[in-house]
Amino acid sequence: MDVCPIFDVHVHMGQYFDDYYTPPRVLRTLKCAGITHFAYSSTSNVVTDDPVFMREERDAMHELSEGRAVPFLWVTHSMLRKSRDLSLFLDDKIKGLKVHGVSEKWKPDGKSLARFFDISDERNLALMLHTGEKDECFAGMYEPVIKKHPMVKVILAHGRPLNQTIDVLRHCPNAFVDTAFMPHEHLRTLIQNGFADRVLFGTDTPIPGRNIKSSLPRYLRGRIAMSKKITADAWASVSWKNAQKFFNNTTRR
Repeated sequence: MDVCPIFDVHVHMGQYFDDYYTPPRVLRTLKCAGITHFAYSSTSNVVTDDPVFMREERDAMHELSEGRAVPFLWVTHSMLRKSRDLSLFLDDKIKGLKVHGVSEKWKPDGKSLARFFDISDERNLALMLHTGEKDECFAGMYEPVIKKHPMVKVILAHGRPLNQTIDVLRHCPNAFVDTAFMPHEHLRTLIQNGFADRVLFGTDTPIPGRNIKSSLPRYLRGRIAMSKKITADAWASVSWKNAQKFFNNTTRR
């Protein structure tokens, strides 16, 4: 590959409110931005729990991305009711689970979330947790359950609030943070605090495109340029090496 690889760990496809983001549409955006590899979850899972439809979406993305896309399974209460161990929805391609505590209520100390950690532990899956400035998804609220499952690699998506995220990173070696929708100053603080090996580049593509006036690829290229400037010598780790270590493999280039 002629270009330097960039791994975006926070991408979406699927139905999102009034729009459906198809694999070709998402892939075109990422290619225009210079993002070569990515991990993604489907927002369609919020509106359907049909495992056949989910698998068809993943198969399409896998084929069109030529294996450069790593799927996370966005999980819902409905899916857990249908399949207590999620076996109905899982396959060998899936490398992690995604839990969004605003889309649905997931108590950080609840049995359902603990069950997802157990499944992740049993199946060697990663776990992505949405964090934000809301009572139901503060990063610090997840620290106890992350500590109880030290073998499960966890991504604190968005890393909010930042002070709590830093505390979790200090206390939980299995925790990482992605930069999706992260203010540049927060990224700078994480690097200055010595977490360059625990930061994963992420963009939340295509969601930012719903809130900006410029084109999404242009916006993403700007984010990449600023992240590269802030991380300096650590950019290779943040943009590629950390993701490779996180998924315990060398992604096809």
